[in-house]
Amino acid sequence: MRARFDQRQELKNEYELLIKFDEHTYELFGLYQQAVIGDINVPKMNYRDPNEMSYMWSWIKGNRKWHAWNKCKDDAMYLYVEKVNRLEKELDELIDDWKDELDPRVPDKNAWVPEEEAEQFQKFMEQAKRERRYNIAKIISKIN
Repeated sequence: MRARFDQRQELKNEYELLIKFDEHTYELFGLYQQAVIGDINVPKMNYRDPNEMSYMWSWIKGNRKWHAWNKCKDDAMYLYVEKVNRLEKELDELIDDWKDELDPRVPDKNAWVPEEEAEQFQKFMEQAKRERRYNIAKIISKIN
């Protein structure tokens, strides 16, 4: 199990070079800490992520990490391997989503839209994503 755990840790680090997917790694952080360090040594109420400037987001991230870290060591190692395996299957989609978020032609999926315009906004967003992916495929085919 330890060898699989170490292999998955290397794979997760490679993913982080490709994209930033914090919301997928909160639990991984805690599981890794539990598997490597052992029982949590940080009080729940005082936990603060030093990389974050916002107290609210810091508390949310810290809370999710804390709960993941507060698991049994063997369970944490097993869950870590399983979660990275699941993440590996989603990687292509995550990369595409990340590229969509960076492309100024694709509207922000979290933008507030009036209810009566939501369907039209969704169609416009899907069209923009298709165009971005089509243009990239076209460029790649010209290179090859």
